[in-house]
Amino acid sequence: MPRLTTYESPFQVTLKGVAAGLVGTLVMTSALQAAARIIGRSGDTTEDDPDDYSDVGELTALDVAPPVPATEQVAERLASQVFRRELSQETRQRLGVGIHWAYGAFWGALSAQLQLTLRPPAVPYGVALGIAVWAVGPARLVPALGLYERPASSGIMRRMVAIGLHVLYGVTTALTLERLSTSR
Repeated sequence: MPRLTTYESPFQVTLKGVAAGLVGTLVMTSALQAAARIIGRSGDTTEDDPDDYSDVGELTALDVAPPVPATEQVAERLASQVFRRELSQETRQRLGVGIHWAYGAFWGALSAQLQLTLRPPAVPYGVALGIAVWAVGPARLVPALGLYERPASSGIMRRMVAIGLHVLYGVTTALTLERLSTSR
């Protein structure tokens, strides 16, 4: 006997996608901070401040950390060019963190529409999602905005870590959405 499915409105799917994207962002950010410590890149990040996400842009923006993470540079550009305001370092950092989380939530919301419509297996879909998020953001959008330029001698290992972190985001987001969906 076929199982009845519950209809979920596009708004419900979007909210679930945002939640799943935030869970994916949390897992990715935690893994990013752990990887930064392992690689030895967290030397100037204080262990005492759990809300210090200053290394978020380091591994996600391909190979080399810019002096200021890309998310903070976006915040700085928006403030100066759109709102004609200067930001304090603290405000820029906070807005950078907000942009990082909003980017993850956005991709979660967008991908939820596809995932819950097409119903692909969550893990392969999540891998594809992670690669897409990396390819659009850190690999293409960030350099196109002039926030980061890949050096000629970029290291393949850092790129693989960045891709791996984004795949972790995608798989976590897809699996979380699958669990949140009532019609699965």
